Amino acid sequence: MNNGKDVRSYKAQKVIDRMGQKLSRQIVGSLTACVHCGMCTDSCHYVLANPGDPTYAPAYKADLIRKLFKHHYDWTGKVFPKWVKAGSVYTDQELEELKDTVFGKCTNCRRCTINCPMGVDLATFNRMARGLLCHVGIMPEGVEYVAKEQWEIGNQMGVLKEDFIGTIEWQEEELQEEMQDPTAKIPIDKMNADIVYTVNPREVKHDPRSILDAAKIFYMAGENYTMPSEGWDMTNFGLFNGDDDLGGAVAARVYDNVRELKGKKLVMSECGHGYRSTRCEGPNWAKQDIEFEAESSVITMLRYIKEGKIKVDKTKNPGSYTFHDSCNNARSCGLTEEPRELLSLVVEDFREMYPNRAENYCCTGGGGAMSMSEYKSRRLKSGKVKAEQLSATGAKVVVTSCHNCVDGLTDIIGHYNVGMGVTQLVNLVANALVVDDRISENAMKYAGEEAVTA
Repeated sequence: MNNGKDVRSYKAQKVIDRMGQKLSRQIVGSLTACVHCGMCTDSCHYVLANPGDPTYAPAYKADLIRKLFKHHYDWTGKVFPKWVKAGSVYTDQELEELKDTVFGKCTNCRRCTINCPMGVDLATFNRMARGLLCHVGIMPEGVEYVAKEQWEIGNQMGVLKEDFIGTIEWQEEELQEEMQDPTAKIPIDKMNADIVYTVNPREVKHDPRSILDAAKIFYMAGENYTMPSEGWDMTNFGLFNGDDDLGGAVAARVYDNVRELKGKKLVMSECGHGYRSTRCEGPNWAKQDIEFEAESSVITMLRYIKEGKIKVDKTKNPGSYTFHDSCNNARSCGLTEEPRELLSLVVEDFREMYPNRAENYCCTGGGGAMSMSEYKSRRLKSGKVKAEQLSATGAKVVVTSCHNCVDGLTDIIGHYNVGMGVTQLVNLVANALVVDDRISENAMKYAGEEAVTA
């Protein structure tokens, strides 16, 4: 009981009831397997930045959720409640305190998971806890806003259809000018294309150069591709706020538009959580199988080089580069070797960061953290270990395959004065393209046509 009171708030009761509906075998396994050995503690970047505060320890954070499970859904909590530390929640204030932990002290990066000898996946049930709180309207304001945009408008940043099309047409004009080819296109809603290319709304709203760079690569490869005018957002805030219904609706939008266009393959631009959500988690959330291939643009670009569809010159990217693994790509999807192989083909000086791959530290922008401004100071403090990782490489540029990581790394680099640029593979591949002969051919071709016409 809570301070002698046996009355539970409406929201607290809803959270407990909802938990019973969300307990999958995977979650129950993680809730029961922890032996509190402490092996996970030093794997967490929040712990490393706050060594004297036990409330950041993964086991402590997990126990805040685990005690509810023990009290309400596990027999051990009914027989040995004190021994297994079973407990409940009674007030909205207690739910607010839980929110501060599950949203503000964990990015769901899963580094503690891979360091757990018992296989406890804190990120999975931390995500569940986020979903329970969102179900009763308790969440950071930014999380609520972004989820609402994706539910109602169809993408995380509220980009309207006419603005999306306008941006693509603008980039198409840039492509034509750079390639000296007035017929160069960025196709929209083309039927029967071999590739349907989907992007992160950040590219449309804040960084359209990545769309142009991808278009250059598709152009030089002679790819039969298209971008859909609907369902083009391959990111999915359902991964961050724990709302499986949102996750399923967003994933289904992407899948449905590939089918309507009769596309043969879905390619996703560089985005860690988008890749994980759309390729790995989406079919489960949407409760449907996908009959077409789905791959990261990293794999697409690497294949183009290997097949000789595009030629690159690494001397066009001078300087020193290191690579930051997106948590979702590396720890949840195993996408670790392809980006390194691609990076090595387009830059002269690639320097590995340590630790790397699945052991890499979070950029601090994961789990939707970039949308939670109230936790910014806490987030930047937790980035100290990442800043040290970056500095130790001596590289001048850090490359990543994730838009959240671009923003997270940019914040850390500025906060800790690391003195390093941030870019993505698509930018480096586009810059390394051998295009001079093609541009010269185009210039001569269209100059000749103008002369004939005159």
